[in-house]
Amino acid sequence: MSKGAFMRKFALGILLLMCAMATLAADRQTTPEINPPNNGEEWLRLSSSEKLFWSIGYAQGYLDALNKIDVASGPNSACAGLAARTERQSSTSGKVSGFELVSGLEKFYADPANVQIPIGSAIRIYLLQASGKDQTTIQELIETARVLGAETARRPTK
Repeated sequence: MSKGAFMRKFALGILLLMCAMATLAADRQTTPEINPPNNGEEWLRLSSSEKLFWSIGYAQGYLDALNKIDVASGPNSACAGLAARTERQSSTSGKVSGFELVSGLEKFYADPANVQIPIGSAIRIYLLQASGKDQTTIQELIETARVLGAETARRPTK
C-alpha cells in the first residue's frame, strides 16, 4: 500500500470516528436526565415533561415491584402477603396513571406548607386520598410529613 493510500484511509478513519463521537454527543444532549425530586420545592422546578416522565416511571416501577414480589416469593410466603396487603392498603397505586399522579402532586404541592414534604410521602398521601381514606387520617399524615420535611430541610447537606 502506498503512503498516499494509507494517509487517505487513515484520514477517512479519523473522520468516521469524529462523526461517531459527534452523534453520541448529540444523543446525550437530547436525552433528558431526570433526577428524582426530593421534595415539593424540587418537584415544582421540573418542567411539565420531566414531571410526566418521572411520574410514569414511578407508577410503572411501583406496579412492577408489587408484581415481582408476588411472583418471586411464591403464593403463600410472607412477601406475597406483604405485597397483597400493600396493594389493598393503597388500592389505587397500580391504577393511577402518570397524568393523574402529576395532577395529584401539583395540587398537593400547591399548598406552600407542603413544599418541604418528601416526594415519597406526598405520593403515599395522594394514593391514600385517591383510594378514599378518611380525611382525618390523611390530615394527620400531612402534619407529620410537614414536621419531618422541615427537619430534613434544616439538616446540613454533605
